[in-house]
Amino acid sequence: MKTKTLFASIAIALTIGAGGGYLALSQALGGAPGLAVPQEPDPSMTAAILSEPANQDPSQLILKLAVHYLEHYGETIAEPVTQARLYNERRALLDSYPSSGYELFEDAVTTAFPNLASQILTLIANLDRYHDWLDDHEFRLQGLPALERRAEIWQQREAIFGTVASEIWAEEENVVEEQSEVFQQELARLEEAEELQLTELAYQLKTTADDLYGNRLTRQFVGSGALGHALFSMSSVQSQLAGLPPEARQQAINSLRQQLGYSKHAIEQLAEQDQAREQKWQNGRAYTTERDALRQRLSGEALDAALSSLREEHFGMAAPTIAREEKEGFYRFERPRQYGVN
Repeated sequence: MKTKTLFASIAIALTIGAGGGYLALSQALGGAPGLAVPQEPDPSMTAAILSEPANQDPSQLILKLAVHYLEHYGETIAEPVTQARLYNERRALLDSYPSSGYELFEDAVTTAFPNLASQILTLIANLDRYHDWLDDHEFRLQGLPALERRAEIWQQREAIFGTVASEIWAEEENVVEEQSEVFQQELARLEEAEELQLTELAYQLKTTADDLYGNRLTRQFVGSGALGHALFSMSSVQSQLAGLPPEARQQAINSLRQQLGYSKHAIEQLAEQDQAREQKWQNGRAYTTERDALRQRLSGEALDAALSSLREEHFGMAAPTIAREEKEGFYRFERPRQYGVN
């Protein structure tokens, strides 16, 4: 069902993606931008090399660094994510050799990986561009809603790194995908939970979102309508709503929206939309009944003329759209009704 993939697309794409440096998921969705690349897990060798006397022969230092880079990164150096980890190596080098660190790093990389040196140094230069962008926009980014911040960050990443961005930040995307998978599993369970009351279904859905994404991001899901769409798209919810009288149904929908965290103003506006949709469905069903009756009695040009008049009677200016849809085999009022959604 579409609900099972709804939060996957939102969480990954809002989504879905953001640009810039490496962000742990908690930073990407709820905090300030962090490092541009994953940290080297064991910097002890680097620290040992750089702790040696600063006046040591540069050629010897370059050789030691090259050997270190080969040992730690050589096996997967062709992968962009591994190349990106050298960014932190250069940072450590610059801390110890602020005046010559850039040159030492380039020479060490060229010594260690002569065939890939140009590619590596270009990627490192792009990471500099990315960090500069993060620094320039730090306060503005922190002021954005989490989803907007993530989207803008991914946009910048892709502008600088192209398709390679998804490789560099694959770990971050994997975390989002894992959360989305957990959420989809919970949606699938609630989808079939016909024994649960509406309020319990809403409670479990919101609790799952809070646990996975945090209250702040869940509020954005509510504001975007995604959480409500997920709830009202469940067959377990629709089956109960369908069994209520119209007035009681609307009251139940309003209460569920309030439970999810919708504002009073939003609930009132959505209730008006619900009533407008209800009128359209009633009109559409009346049209469908009359259309089917005409098809039983007429054929050919007489049927076409009668249907054209019937569509104009029910839909006015939208009649040509309805005619085109039906010619293409789409009958909008024969699709499932989802209260609170369509």
